[in-house]
Amino acid sequence: MNWIKAGTTTHPDGSKEIRYVSDGTKIYVESRTRPIKHANGIGCWMSTSYFVITPDGKEKEFWKLQLAKDAAERMEAAK
Repeated sequence: MNWIKAGTTTHPDGSKEIRYVSDGTKIYVESRTRPIKHANGIGCWMSTSYFVITPDGKEKEFWKLQLAKDAAERMEAAK
């Protein structure tokens, strides 16, 4: 499958969502970056997770973009 970046949303707190879509499928992958506060309460670090989202709204989380894309492709092939 050929994945393309369909859109990016950036929020004031630094969090960001990037949506990836592929031709001919209603399953998409979303990258979500969000700030996580340090344990000492000073500052934060950015954590990114990747979600495969199906047409019925179910989500499955992955820690790598390639793993999420592979899972989406397997889901599409299983139809």
